[in-house]
Amino acid sequence: MRREGIKLPIERAYAYLIHPGKGVSDMAAISGRELAISDGSLFEMLNEIFQGDPRPQDFDITFNPDVEGSQTNKCRDLLIGFQESPTLERGALLADRLQKVTDNRSGIGLLFLLHGKQGLKERVVVSRFPTDQAILAEVDSDGLAVEFLEQVFIKRLSAYKALMLEHGSPRDGFWSGVATDRQAGRSGEHISEYWLRDFLNADFTETPAAGTKRLAAALKKAIKINPNLDVKGQIASASSLAPTAFDGKTISIDDFCNHFGFNQSAKDTIKSQLSKPGLFLKKFKFDPAEFKKIAPYRTVELNTGAILTAPNDEFEEVFTAVSSADGQVEYTTRGRVNDQRLAKK
Repeated sequence: MRREGIKLPIERAYAYLIHPGKGVSDMAAISGRELAISDGSLFEMLNEIFQGDPRPQDFDITFNPDVEGSQTNKCRDLLIGFQESPTLERGALLADRLQKVTDNRSGIGLLFLLHGKQGLKERVVVSRFPTDQAILAEVDSDGLAVEFLEQVFIKRLSAYKALMLEHGSPRDGFWSGVATDRQAGRSGEHISEYWLRDFLNADFTETPAAGTKRLAAALKKAIKINPNLDVKGQIASASSLAPTAFDGKTISIDDFCNHFGFNQSAKDTIKSQLSKPGLFLKKFKFDPAEFKKIAPYRTVELNTGAILTAPNDEFEEVFTAVSSADGQVEYTTRGRVNDQRLAKK
């Protein structure tokens, strides 16, 4: 169904209507159709997804091995099968897998499977759009008929889930890819569990320990080198609150800074402590225990010579601070004396 003369990297494209099937004993039949490769508005939209550059909402994922630890993954196997033989029937196996984990909250959607090349590499893109006024999807005697209303494309272009796999040798290299959930907003922590874990059976490539360690180290260095006391205060306070605020959530260092309303000076200082700027947007799952290893204590030194120290995540509870208009800060605390010692500064 490809039109001659059209120069698009997409070589095969299929659409499938996905109904909620999770927990449903009598699931709806999968309806699908191969789409004609054309230069119309539909393919402008699909081509933008197929060739799109990574954005802050996008993150690296890796397919999980099976429960016994062997290097097999059912979803990956289906994707490789589709890549090697991109047919309507092979794609329907992926559509069936998605339908089985789709609940009523996610509703009916349209799944697109795109196959082609990007340079010398094989590329497969899987994308799911919600169906509403933007997309008219109908099942007729010939299968799935899809009509896209051109004036609504821009509206829906920002609301979809997708996975992109690319490698010169897919059977060896399709273990990792780039995923997104543009319906979830800017932060990866809100990505749909059913899309990442139930459908793809994948997880974020960055390990929680590595990502959290990088964040904690950057904060520790930034608070040391930035001479501005306000910036130091912002970073120190955020560090105290971080273990509770982000426990188990998936974030980037940029997300961390935005959550606490860091000013540009604080952001720039933290970013400058990373080995490369791109790590500022890299997603990872926050690990409170790992964070505490890097920054276990918080210390405040006053111009009077007083030094106050407490566990980082408890500092705000141990000490109560009251600031005055002239910049003076009064700290108070209450407790029993456990020990006393003399030490070098």
